[in-house]
Amino acid sequence: MSTLISHRILSDDKIRVMTEVLHANIFFIITSVAVVIFSLLLCVLMYQLIKIVKAIRRIVERVEEGTEVLADDIENIRASFNVTRLIQFIMSVVPGAQPKRSRKKSK
Repeated sequence: MSTLISHRILSDDKIRVMTEVLHANIFFIITSVAVVIFSLLLCVLMYQLIKIVKAIRRIVERVEEGTEVLADDIENIRASFNVTRLIQFIMSVVPGAQPKRSRKKSK
């Protein structure tokens, strides 16, 4: 009887050890799958982030080019600016700003 009891205790210990190993294996499998899925999602996220950064870079380059053109245009305007022509233009646009001509009376 003691052999039967000792044999049963040994088999219970083996079952406990096997279930612990089985639990550990299941844990590692689930963890591995989770790491693979997380890595794939991280790759997709990085790909989208790189696309966004490239688009922003293109926008910034276009803005820089436009700013350079605008700065050149303003420099040209400053170089050709003439105050008297500006005053003449304003006087021609504003109604009643023209000096009145006096009429000569005919005799």
